[in-house]
Amino acid sequence: MLRELVKNKKLRARVLERAEEFKLNNRAEENVWFRELILCILTSNSSFISAYKALNYIMDEIFSLNEDQMSKRLRLAGYRFYNLKAKYIANARKLYGNLKAKIKPIADYSQEEARQYIINNIDGLGLKESSHFLRNVGYFDLAIIDRHVLHFLNEIGTSNLKIKNKKDYYLAESILKSISINLGIQVGLLDLYIFFKQTNTIVK
Repeated sequence: MLRELVKNKKLRARVLERAEEFKLNNRAEENVWFRELILCILTSNSSFISAYKALNYIMDEIFSLNEDQMSKRLRLAGYRFYNLKAKYIANARKLYGNLKAKIKPIADYSQEEARQYIINNIDGLGLKESSHFLRNVGYFDLAIIDRHVLHFLNEIGTSNLKIKNKKDYYLAESILKSISINLGIQVGLLDLYIFFKQTNTIVK
């Protein structure tokens, strides 16, 4: 089912176009990396659409709002976890100016080490959203395992796989890496095909 999508020339062109945008982000300035970081913080435990709407609601004033003002602004945007995410964003602002300088050298050497560095040093990002952030700034060797990807894996017979801990995530990631090798695409882009299969769109 996925092989047919990968062979679809129009869809493949859209995915590759998106990949080029991520590669451009890799070469972009600090503000682009920071924006992608905030988007991923907001996407955690929320839909992409909700996160993107919230991001646009706060981004222009992200450095001038205090934590309480940030929380109120997120709430006005209809975002659910406004208090918690306001706290995470307030902490993330302290990284601005050194974010790319800290993460890019690690990711250029080892994307897995960069993911672990992010998990250890940035509040609000676990395995999925750390992988999401790295993909969005041009690194494609890690899997982004959301509910759409899990649904797909269970459709192809992975015995109702659920992500309850790191071990489950790494297992699902190893399965996706095997699929991506078989299909001849990078695992960091595989979720775009799966997302399209499940939703008929590419927005990630």
